Amino acid sequence: MNDLRILRDRQWAGRDYLDNEMGGEGVTGSAAMLAQTTTMKTYPTSASAFYAIVPCDVDGSETEGAAAAYVPRTGSVSFAINLGTQIPPVGTTVVCHGVGGRWCFRYDG
Repeated sequence: MNDLRILRDRQWAGRDYLDNEMGGEGVTGSAAMLAQTTTMKTYPTSASAFYAIVPCDVDGSETEGAAAAYVPRTGSVSFAINLGTQIPPVGTTVVCHGVGGRWCFRYDG
């Protein structure tokens, strides 16, 4: 194992511990995050690759039929692998799921 993987595993173990200690029930679902793809150095040129992502918050009027606005958080960049068949354009909003200590999303166009 490499050092980054060990740190990721420890981070997940710590999150699981805190989640279980703060709640009275066990885990009922997987971790998910709303994010937008971004470019750090060079944007990927194949679909099945790791993409830099920026977590987003949802903003807008909470009324039926109102449009939502996705607001990227500044200073927080992660990486997620695209399990889909297409290359998402820069700035594409995706829902990432935590799988085995890594973020994953699917973009099929």
